[in-house]
Amino acid sequence: MKRWAILIAAAVCSGVASAAPVKIQHDSKALQFSYSWPAEAAAAPALEKRFRVEAAKAYKDALSIALENQKIYREQKRDGVQDFYSMAWSTAGQTPRLLSLQNELSTFTGGAHPNTGYNALLWDRRARREIAWSSLFRQPGSFAALTRTAYCRGLDKERAKRRQGEKLDLPDFNACPKFSDLAIAPVDSNNDGRFDAIQYVASPYTAGPYAEGAYNVTLPVTSQLIAAIKPEFRTAFARQRQ
Repeated sequence: MKRWAILIAAAVCSGVASAAPVKIQHDSKALQFSYSWPAEAAAAPALEKRFRVEAAKAYKDALSIALENQKIYREQKRDGVQDFYSMAWSTAGQTPRLLSLQNELSTFTGGAHPNTGYNALLWDRRARREIAWSSLFRQPGSFAALTRTAYCRGLDKERAKRRQGEKLDLPDFNACPKFSDLAIAPVDSNNDGRFDAIQYVASPYTAGPYAEGAYNVTLPVTSQLIAAIKPEFRTAFARQRQ
């Protein structure tokens, strides 16, 4: 098993070394567009194809909206206003089998301010497809059972810092968001080829008003969490030493 892991790791490193980051960019009077992904994603043919298809569709849709918006801007005497669309994928960590990616999507379509959202993707190199984060665990719900209390506590601590003791009269912005509303990604914080932390990102409006921005909470991987993971994925994780 150890020799197999070494061989796979060598193959992954070789594939990434031969790949390069990709950035697709289109600029016009109506729209400033970009869609990018890292070399680690470019080295996976099925994922590379997926991103290129998504980028083409995103550009087509964003351009159509931007051209319509140009008519509105002219009517509003807002000449020179330009829409933008920026999707940027980055690598949160990787193992010989799993690639953890995060993205930031920023858009502007003429409103009061740009909009920004975050998401995550876990790619199984062996299966050549995206897999659900929950599929790594032996029992449904075990991930939430082991981490939700710590996440909610961490989120409230960060909220208290930003709000400086102020209470918001908006229940949704004081509640702990559902995990399904967050971008959750395993992270390799020391680049040793194993995930030792879990990052939870709540986009603006998910855990607080737009002015507070995104909320990022990172929790360490624990022995209890590793024990709850399926054996085939367990070696991808390492307990973070405090």
